[in-house]
Amino acid sequence: MILKMSATTIYCRYCHQRLFDIIPGTRGRIAIKCSRCRRIMTVSLLETELNKDYLAKE
Repeated sequence: MILKMSATTIYCRYCHQRLFDIIPGTRGRIAIKCSRCRRIMTVSLLETELNKDYLAKE
């Protein structure tokens, strides 16, 4: 049986460049530098619901 999981796309909070995708169940924190604006931001992977400004606007 294959389960299909949808990934959550994370965007830069400053310039809205797509940074990476999070697969459900991923935990931890990541510091990443945006390739477009060069700003560093920290994203909590466990609490993606609290990081609304990083998520795709649906």
